[in-house]
Amino acid sequence: MKAMDTATAKRKGIKLRATVIYRKDGEVLFVRKRNAKWNLPGGTVERNETPLQAARREMAEETGLSCDELRYITEFREDKVIHYLFEATTTTSKPRPCNEIEACRWIKAKEVSKRRVRNPIKVLLERCA
Repeated sequence: MKAMDTATAKRKGIKLRATVIYRKDGEVLFVRKRNAKWNLPGGTVERNETPLQAARREMAEETGLSCDELRYITEFREDKVIHYLFEATTTTSKPRPCNEIEACRWIKAKEVSKRRVRNPIKVLLERCA
């Protein structure tokens, strides 16, 4: 994976995000901020941080999960956003909402289209996962 550096992205008006898909028993882990739609764990790639480092940091900050083993899947472009998509391996810990996250929820993959999930995330899951 060759990631765009944050300085170049900023000059071009592009946001870099590390996004994590964590599957377990046919379900996908989602997180939600207060009064927001469900989203995959993840967030902005900070200056001097690789997408992998950002994915690990965001997963821990949002769910309390430590995911040492994340597998890079692909890069997904959506308008002015580049998602570096990673897949988490199973951990024994249970996710819990942390920081700005109000709730964590497992959603069956076949039910994602029926839930209040952000549209770009629905598209991302359909195309990349």
